Amino acid sequence: MARAVQHIAINCRDRIAQEKFYTQHFGCRRVRVFKAGQPDQFVMLRLGDVYIELFQADAAALDQSAGPQPVGFKHLCFEVADIEAKAAALNACGTETGRVIDSGDQVPGLKVCFLRDPEGNVIELMEGWQDDPSPPQTP
Repeated sequence: MARAVQHIAINCRDRIAQEKFYTQHFGCRRVRVFKAGQPDQFVMLRLGDVYIELFQADAAALDQSAGPQPVGFKHLCFEVADIEAKAAALNACGTETGRVIDSGDQVPGLKVCFLRDPEGNVIELMEGWQDDPSPPQTP
């Protein structure tokens, strides 16, 4: 049985720009550098108990865009205390967000908002999440 999600790894066209985005807007902090100073250097960022590992994509893949896949990675979500303030701060810095969506009909108090990181990965902001105390079990 796993204890927790330890990290999420992302291949980046511009690893440095991605690191700046996640540290500036979400409070991630650099906690380790692997292969420092080498072309294949990669870094670990930390936010709470979860890490984001950023790799430089292979040169042959630099013309490809990031984003959701038909199967596999869909988006990365950050829980925030004030979704309207976070969306406004992102927009003020030039990162366009979608509108804040009231999802209170699904979870009381839940609000979500979507945006893309500098490389096109979908990011969700979420405020007001609550676990269901008794979700239906898998048959």
